Amino acid sequence: MTRALVVDDTPLNLKLITALLRGNGFEITTAESAEVARDLLAAQSFDLLLVDLRLPGIDGLTFTRALRADPAYANLIIVAVTAHAMNSDREAALAAGCDAFVTKPIDTRALVPLMRSLVEKKPA
Repeated sequence: MTRALVVDDTPLNLKLITALLRGNGFEITTAESAEVARDLLAAQSFDLLLVDLRLPGIDGLTFTRALRADPAYANLIIVAVTAHAMNSDREAALAAGCDAFVTKPIDTRALVPLMRSLVEKKPA
């Protein structure tokens, strides 16, 4: 089973993403901040991280850069989730080390296929 950590400070977004992924066989853990997510990542193993780019405290881009600087997270799939859909936002997320970029409102038909595709391409 694919284990995913979803980080978003908006409870409704956490609920939606959790329902979509859990309903399609993913095991989901949630966090409201990068700080909480960092502690969860240190304590548990995850295949996938969906992170809102606009978080209080440590923002999603800063968090992604920190994870990518740590070899322990080299194989972690990181997906940026944001309401900011400009090309510059996508480029910044990919430059920070995100593997994919999902815009809000989330396309509920496309999210699960994208997550499955990313997991299937993940190095063993």
